[in-house]
Amino acid sequence: MAHFETVSADVRLLEPRDVLGGDIAGVDERISGLMAALASPTRLRALFALLEAGELPAGEIAKAVRMSASATSHQLRVLRDLGLVSRRREGRRCFYALADEHLGVLLREALYHVDHARLLEHEKSIVEGDTNG
Repeated sequence: MAHFETVSADVRLLEPRDVLGGDIAGVDERISGLMAALASPTRLRALFALLEAGELPAGEIAKAVRMSASATSHQLRVLRDLGLVSRRREGRRCFYALADEHLGVLLREALYHVDHARLLEHEKSIVEGDTNG
């Protein structure tokens, strides 16, 4: 974005050059932490459950990820510590939701990327099957 070239990174959205140039300390570590959190299939299932439902009690998330309540609680704590989910208490129950819309966009884009690759592979197998058959 050319109009941001002379503006300090402190007052604008970050760009790839900010990761490469190291002008903002720790941005690469924060992105790496986000990607590491998303590298866990269990945490991904929990995040997609929240993306689908909007907000869920911890017990419903445990059912969705097919894990015990205590194991799910640990995963939710990791996600909350990273700022990826928010928690709301209602009596003794805890409800979780995605922390913001950016995460929903990232999850959808990851899904679209995987689905695009899957469909291309399917299309390739059809074409190869037609030419080899």
